[in-house]
Amino acid sequence: MTEPIKKKFVIDTNGNKTAVILDLKIYEKLIDEIDELNCALGYDQAKKENESDLKSGNSITLEEFISKRQTRKIKRKIKA
Repeated sequence: MTEPIKKKFVIDTNGNKTAVILDLKIYEKLIDEIDELNCALGYDQAKKENESDLKSGNSITLEEFISKRQTRKIKRKIKA
């Protein structure tokens, strides 16, 4: 079970909460989790945008891309 987040609030002269004070480790963990979520959302968006290419076979694997890239580098070195 996750520990409850200990937080302190900054309150203005009217008693309204205006800011939150978090332990640095909690803050860094929250930032990491937000980053992971953004990566997952980016992956989902890229997959959605390229779904038709994936279904039609108009794509290559990462391994194929790396292989082609290395072949091009070798050809450039031979020409030089």
